Amino acid sequence: MHTGILTFVTERSLPVTELARACEERGLESLWLPEHPVVPVHYQTRYPLSDDGKLPRPYTELPDCFPTLAAAAAVTKRLLVGTGICLVPERDVLLTALQVATVDWLSGGRFLFGIGAGWLREEMDLFTQHFPHRFAYMREAVAAMRKLWTEDAPSFEGEWVRFPPVVCRPQPVQKPHPPVILGGMGPNVVKRVATWGDGWMPIGLPPDAVRDARRAIDKEAGSQGRDPAKISITVMIGAAPGLETPALDMLPGRELLAAYASAGTDRVVVSLPTLASDDALRHLDKVAAATRA
Repeated sequence: MHTGILTFVTERSLPVTELARACEERGLESLWLPEHPVVPVHYQTRYPLSDDGKLPRPYTELPDCFPTLAAAAAVTKRLLVGTGICLVPERDVLLTALQVATVDWLSGGRFLFGIGAGWLREEMDLFTQHFPHRFAYMREAVAAMRKLWTEDAPSFEGEWVRFPPVVCRPQPVQKPHPPVILGGMGPNVVKRVATWGDGWMPIGLPPDAVRDARRAIDKEAGSQGRDPAKISITVMIGAAPGLETPALDMLPGRELLAAYASAGTDRVVVSLPTLASDDALRHLDKVAAATRA
């Protein structure tokens, strides 16, 4: 089982280049960065992980995830870099396909495309009107991007995504393309992952539930004629995303990581608070120590 890190890199945190080097030096497999491009000052949707329903400050300070991940890849040799998650319904399909391919190309095939449909309606409304049908749009967008990544003159004619034959270069280094790893915890997520995802990235799913989900995904994938072995499960655990409080006691120990491995988890991604240099490195040290049996 692999272990990675997710954190909100901001102007006040450990710089991403230092963070990436520190992850690789400690033997961690991957670094994941979230996305919230522009957040409205006023919104009615409640953030589910805080008592007051308000977004933590780091949500409003995130740089663009793709150039930030490219910077992380540029100073490392083995570290995988991933979006955790990219809000596909808020993005232009053609440009996003090019950004994914570019980071995969620059990194030598080390990119992981974590995606999600989004939950903050007021944010999505700034970009598109896809919120009511965001899951269907996301599936169509990924289908279009897969054509852009794998064909010489792809075209697409969908309900929301349409383009004539185009040239989209460079293509990804990974073949046929970087893995598309779906976030989400809704009632339809197992079918969604088993039908068209390359992996699943739930938040806080306990080991026993991972075991049950693995069986359900395998069964559904088999019924769809897909190889279940090609569908990964990545579980995100640790601090609530965007937390700024140094909390070493929130990090997992060896026993928990071993339980996830036994349950069939392919990767655990530990969410770290948004911290400056010394505190961030102490958190990385603890995660790295827990991965060493």
